[in-house]
Amino acid sequence: MSRKKILWLCSWYPNKLEPFNGDFIQRQAHAAALLNDVFVIHLAGDNTGVVKETGEVVTNAPGIAEIIIYYKKHASFPAKLLSHYKWLHLSKKAIRKYIIENGKPDVIHVNIPVKAGYLGLWAQKKYGIPYVVTEHWGIYNEVEVHNYESKNSLFKQLTKKVYDGAAVFISVSRYLAEGVNRLVLQKKYTVVPNVVDTNIFYYKEKQPASFRFLHVSNMVPLKNAEGILRAFKTVAEQNSNVELIMIGDTANEIREYAYSLHFAKGAVSFKGEVPYQQVAAEMQLADCFILFSNIENSPCVIGEALCCGLPAIATRVGGIPELVDETNSILVEAGNENTLATAMQEVMKNYFTYNRKKIAEKAQNFFSYPVISKQLDEIYTTVLSTK
Repeated sequence: MSRKKILWLCSWYPNKLEPFNGDFIQRQAHAAALLNDVFVIHLAGDNTGVVKETGEVVTNAPGIAEIIIYYKKHASFPAKLLSHYKWLHLSKKAIRKYIIENGKPDVIHVNIPVKAGYLGLWAQKKYGIPYVVTEHWGIYNEVEVHNYESKNSLFKQLTKKVYDGAAVFISVSRYLAEGVNRLVLQKKYTVVPNVVDTNIFYYKEKQPASFRFLHVSNMVPLKNAEGILRAFKTVAEQNSNVELIMIGDTANEIREYAYSLHFAKGAVSFKGEVPYQQVAAEMQLADCFILFSNIENSPCVIGEALCCGLPAIATRVGGIPELVDETNSILVEAGNENTLATAMQEVMKNYFTYNRKKIAEKAQNFFSYPVISKQLDEIYTTVLSTK
């Protein structure tokens, strides 16, 4: 089939106010654009004063156009209501403009039901355009503080309507989809994993050096970076030729905590928040990746590590078990620092059993742009064939 016109309506998307907001959604959009013509609409409201007036930024690349519409919003309750109507007005205006200039899209792809799903429902009713919905938000569990059950009734009603009206429900993990089925409504789903840019994250032979563990996250409490440090302390006391690299911290607390554990000089290094290219370079220099989270959905960083050929130690939570197997990982229980330390020792002892090149090849056949592009295209084709 020839290239289809797909309109992406995104609740989250990278923008100048939040450069990493939904970057995984952007990667999926660019994957979809390999086989289809994708047009992305995202609205970014600002209450900090950075945005002085409503405006838009359009970015074009082969197969994809992204329009980010910036507008002022305010924090008080009456102003929040006005901001919502401004969001609604600007969103509908952008959709109408797209249709006038390009004709009706073949399919609308909603990313995260609230709030973009409302636009999918509106366009379906007004123009008869079918929509699919992808959920990325890991709120359908009891561990996340601001989980689905904590949301108000309006949020829940809209979420349910969006799923109910969707031609296809897509999830980045079975774990997330089953959470939706348990808490929102019963709906058949298709899993399409997050995308990894394999032009950046790829296998590169590592030169012999000290054994290097690597952790990448924003190090919020759910990531349990402190637990990694405590477990590594046990390992470092028994092995002198070992390092731990920590990437992604933005506050001093975690560094101060590491200092309080009195590691040997050079045993632990913090890199802060760095570009993806540097993350990939650090992965290529590492020997094992660690993710010790209390809860996860389908973490992009696991896929990135695997595409670099890194075996992983991760917690058996959320969608992580769907991404790994015994050839490339060891799974441990969340919060159990003794088993984490034991797993670290085991990886070091049996490292010869891991074939890093094969780990990378297998991961690239699962997470790469062409693979995800084909999966999304098959979904769009199915929707149109049953329209």
